[in-house]
Amino acid sequence: MKKYTTNDFEKEFPNDDACLEWLKQYRWTDGIYCVKCQKVTKHHKIKSRPCYSCDYCGNLVSPTAGTIFHKSATPLRTWFQVMYRMASTRCGISAKQIQRETGVTYKTAWRMCKQIRTLFDEDFKHLKGEVEVDETYIGGKRTGKRGRGAENKSKVVGTA
Repeated sequence: MKKYTTNDFEKEFPNDDACLEWLKQYRWTDGIYCVKCQKVTKHHKIKSRPCYSCDYCGNLVSPTAGTIFHKSATPLRTWFQVMYRMASTRCGISAKQIQRETGVTYKTAWRMCKQIRTLFDEDFKHLKGEVEVDETYIGGKRTGKRGRGAENKSKVVGTA
């Protein structure tokens, strides 16, 4: 399996339009259903807005409607960058780090992180069955028994 790198991200999402197109394809894999025409119709992108217009009746549809991106003044590409960074870092990423890397305010970075973490949490709520648990012992280098059964060591358990 090929790893998804930062370069891959930059190529796939070079601007807001690419992010919007990806979102459109993700939400409407079989095409956009027009409520007025009551069928799947061809839509074209409106240049000045992040939405698509039906070629037949002109009804507007926004891929961001009903998502965490809805009514956000933050560029869509910034949202995608934050999601990529949060998903690809091993130990997580702070809102302060997001602020430094993307140039948004701390309040915006905190809000984005909160909403994305909520989405990540919702994705895993439906899982049932096995749970992965990891453990380690901390307490510095000591002579004697190592690992399980070591004296003067504290056990730390993490669940995923």
